[in-house]
Amino acid sequence: MDIPITRSILLISLLLVLSLIGPSFARPNTNADSDDLVTNVCKKHENPGFCIDALKSDPRANTDDLKVLANISLELATFNATGTKVKIHSLLLASRDPVLTDHLNKCADSYDIAVYYLGSAQESLKSGDYLDLQVLAAGAADMASDCENTFKGPPPYPSPLSTDNSNTWLLGEITVVITNLLGVDGQ
Repeated sequence: MDIPITRSILLISLLLVLSLIGPSFARPNTNADSDDLVTNVCKKHENPGFCIDALKSDPRANTDDLKVLANISLELATFNATGTKVKIHSLLLASRDPVLTDHLNKCADSYDIAVYYLGSAQESLKSGDYLDLQVLAAGAADMASDCENTFKGPPPYPSPLSTDNSNTWLLGEITVVITNLLGVDGQ
């Protein structure tokens, strides 16, 4: 199967960027005060352990600033959603099953929207529009959920994206928790 050169270059470029960004999320957090903030945020999350591990994977979590944590959670969600888009496109290129292809195309659309929402959410964070930030982060999480639900049918098909969808959803929900703590007016 011939892959158009521009698509190949795009995929290779995206994978290169993701491989360069990824290692920066692996540094430990050693600040006790920020541990308290991270713990307080994450105890309100559906999966506190996931939340703590995600936020502490970034050295900037050494902060007592909720806006910094919101930025970290958005970057992690964007990184995950973008990586999932690459995976979806790779699966589409390899798929010979029309049912799988249909489900993956729907997921590609969902992740296009999710990545757009997360980019817009970054702008909302910068401008201090926390209500918009919350709506956009929740919307991105919902897009991951929509992708997973696509595989439930009709017709049902085993999802090759369950972990990716779960991670995108959980990362988006970290931002929702933080915006609840920030309040819609930023106070």
